[in-house]
Amino acid sequence: MKEFNMTKLLSIDIGSYSSKLLLTEKISNTIEVLFFSEKKYAEPLREKITSENSEIVINQINNLVRDFKNVDNEIGSCNISFGGSAVNSAIIDSSLENMDSSEIITQDQLNLLTKNNPKINTFISKSTAHIIPLEYSLDGMIGIRHPLGMHSKKLSVSNLYVNIDEDDILKSQEILSSAGLGTNIITSESIVASNYLLNSDEKEIGSLIIDIGAGSTDYCYSRKGKPVLIGSLPVGGNQFTSDLSIAFSTNIDFANQLKLETSCTPENERIAEKVIVKQNDSSKTFEITKRQISQVLKERAIELFNLIRQEIIDKLGTENLPERIVLCGGGSKLEGIVPLSRYIFQAKSRLIDSKNIKFLGENLPIESMGVMALASYCHNITSSTDYVLMGSTKNTPKTTKVSSVNGLTLGKIGSNFQFSVKMLSEKVNIISTKIKNILK
Repeated sequence: MKEFNMTKLLSIDIGSYSSKLLLTEKISNTIEVLFFSEKKYAEPLREKITSENSEIVINQINNLVRDFKNVDNEIGSCNISFGGSAVNSAIIDSSLENMDSSEIITQDQLNLLTKNNPKINTFISKSTAHIIPLEYSLDGMIGIRHPLGMHSKKLSVSNLYVNIDEDDILKSQEILSSAGLGTNIITSESIVASNYLLNSDEKEIGSLIIDIGAGSTDYCYSRKGKPVLIGSLPVGGNQFTSDLSIAFSTNIDFANQLKLETSCTPENERIAEKVIVKQNDSSKTFEITKRQISQVLKERAIELFNLIRQEIIDKLGTENLPERIVLCGGGSKLEGIVPLSRYIFQAKSRLIDSKNIKFLGENLPIESMGVMALASYCHNITSSTDYVLMGSTKNTPKTTKVSSVNGLTLGKIGSNFQFSVKMLSEKVNIISTKIKNILK
């Protein structure tokens, strides 16, 4: 069986603003950073990687790999993660019936309901990256978290399936292949972030990670120790910049500078403080106040948080609104965004802890916590229980191969899988009800 938590791992984050490469080594229970580099694109990607913009990404990945090869020339493959519209999820029930209640439930049986389920990867045009068992039931008794060693005639589970568009996977693999790298483990950014950035108490009580990137904002809600809802909105730091550019008729670069120098809490800006703005494609200038700039940023931030909040209410109900908010990503550095999130969600809010992780004596930036979360996740995968989506040098996603389960037949499985994307859309209300029941 392939060993996942290898001593050294190479992880790459292909973002919409830059690409990041991280080489880590696990020594005992500590993960050390051996190499880190980030290469920004000439201009941010406004959409998914396409044939038109892929050359921008390829050039910077080649630059990253060239620098990395000067440090370590032995590792030839890397781990990658995906976010944004490339990722979606569904909660699906499966069960084993007619079990021998005199025998204890084994790990092989649990695996047959999750990582070894024969209907994995039949989602249309998607590959399953994570299968997370949210809750088990034994003979109708619900709310069981750890059924291993118990007895039952019927064992059921609600699994969270996190899927990634195969087209996005193939495009990324082609880019990495052009730089001479294969692909190891393929993950969801939201799942690895919740695993790494939330402490055990936050995972238990109900916490929401909001990752504000350049092109999109991903979020992941965790409760009772497991992620139960993930999502993404096509709103990120680029949209904040674009709002300022449109509102004040100035170019993108100057608008980005205004964003970095202004908070999103206009009430904290001095009324008299003014900024001279140069009109786009003109030598004319005019004055605006910092408070005006801040008001534009505040409106966008409020809209973003309210959209996420409403999605949680629609799927989980008001009783399951998060008690903790954790902000990460480059957009989380916007001054005033933490207290604003605290006000919108009426919950304790904090910026992620960079965990004092250093490279060459300097703390890694907040923007690097995503690739660090990926590395940590891959170092700590337990191959005997965790489902893993593997890449290959042939650019074909595949799952890990596992030996057949002794004493069990596939005929015992009773699953209510609905894999068509259209059918899943029609089942949103049913899925929402399942999540609410799990969280009770």
